[in-house]
Amino acid sequence: MGILNSLFGGFLKIVNGGKDALAPVEGIGFEDWAKANAALASGKKIEEIISSMGIDRTRWDKVNEEWLARMKNDRTYTLSMKYASIFNKNASGNLPPKKDFNDNTYPIEKYVEVMVAMDYLGKQGRDAQEVLKDFGLTTADYSNLSSYYTKKIFLSPLGIGMKFQNLMMEYRSKYEKIIQNDGTHDDIQY
Repeated sequence: MGILNSLFGGFLKIVNGGKDALAPVEGIGFEDWAKANAALASGKKIEEIISSMGIDRTRWDKVNEEWLARMKNDRTYTLSMKYASIFNKNASGNLPPKKDFNDNTYPIEKYVEVMVAMDYLGKQGRDAQEVLKDFGLTTADYSNLSSYYTKKIFLSPLGIGMKFQNLMMEYRSKYEKIIQNDGTHDDIQY
């Protein structure tokens, strides 16, 4: 793994104008940061995570902000791919590990409803993590489900892909009615 990381780091250094995109921030390396975010998404408290890392909240905020900026500015998306790999290996939730998923772990019907609910309820100001809790999921669960179903849809566009599209339309209709009838915007006249 050392050789791959060395090649990866060298490639990023060339693309980023000589800057080492994997240089630790405040002593915290990329992998440790990604693992900390996986723990956070799995429901651990930030105080517990940063304490185990030997840093305070101010230092964590600086580290987190810098790593997010590096990922955002990485035109090769290699940091994002590496982050996803580390995150998915270390995140846990209410569902079994992704390697044990099957179509009954969390049926596609429920997954699509979660997607639509987060979109529609998010537009009303609901926090995405709170919506996930309504469905018994953590952020880690949702990430693993998204990875699982995206791959299935991509590999079977005419089978599950069509079912996915039909479910999206069905749940969009359902949530549009919920939002129209929720009474929060009754004071607006057109």
